[in-house]
Amino acid sequence: MSIRLRLHQVSRDVVPRNRVHATWPVLLALLCLLAMPALGWAQSRVDERHPLASGGRIEVENVAGSVRVRGWDRDEVAITGSLGRDLELEVDASRNRIHVKVAQPRSGRGAPAEIELRVPKGAELQVTTVSASIEMADADLRRLQARSVSGRLDASGRAQEASLSTVSGAIESRLTTGRLSVDTVSGRVRAGGGITGEIEAKTVSGSIALELERVERLRAETVSGSLEVGARALAPGGRVAMESVSGRAALTLPANASARLDIQSFSGGIQSDAGEVERPRYGPGRSVRTQLGSGNGDVSIKSHSGSVRLSLGR
Repeated sequence: MSIRLRLHQVSRDVVPRNRVHATWPVLLALLCLLAMPALGWAQSRVDERHPLASGGRIEVENVAGSVRVRGWDRDEVAITGSLGRDLELEVDASRNRIHVKVAQPRSGRGAPAEIELRVPKGAELQVTTVSASIEMADADLRRLQARSVSGRLDASGRAQEASLSTVSGAIESRLTTGRLSVDTVSGRVRAGGGITGEIEAKTVSGSIALELERVERLRAETVSGSLEVGARALAPGGRVAMESVSGRAALTLPANASARLDIQSFSGGIQSDAGEVERPRYGPGRSVRTQLGSGNGDVSIKSHSGSVRLSLGR
């Protein structure tokens, strides 16, 4: 007998006819309880372990759901989690490379997959998703590459070098790294923690906010999104280059920074704690050209119509 027939029998035999409407919430609750075992059958568990040589590479692909990464002191990769209905986990494992892919059904997009990995120290990790979120913490990697279309990307821990990219998803980074690249089209990017060395940041219409410990090389570009960069130190001979079309560009350097400063804007405003804003006698444009300290570095900020702000901290 079907669930619908049984519920009809209950409403006819147990509930008086004039009280049927009042019992619909109860009947719906009973229907949900009867359906719960079937929902449980749609999930399948994942629990695998594979050895990985020192400095080995791990590649992960997932469309929807989440990918979580944690580090540990073992020379192996542990893969746990759950797969939605009609999903399969494909693992191609060798001593030096492990490829993990959540395979979607041919009939269409399947349910989300929740995947968690434990990875060894010094490994190289690449994670690619569509709408699945990516979260990494407590890991110490040689290289991290994380890309998502619309999923959120949250990274902390350590990586000698890291590349984080989304189309519309948000990026939150607290990585300790000596080389960082962040790239988004319309997403919001916030990066801080222990970032030193070489940094590259690009956005079209999204916002980027960077808090840097020490800058050797910085290149930041935007079309209409905002750029806000704060640096605690500029390395001797350090170089900073920021470019904007119509977005706001703001840079904060320490008061003891040493660099030649060149700020130019075609039609946007300029505010600077150093030098004087100059205008040509004829035609548009504003500029600031001066020297900070002994001038052994280079700081360049160029904008077409976006505003520019240079601040000197303590």
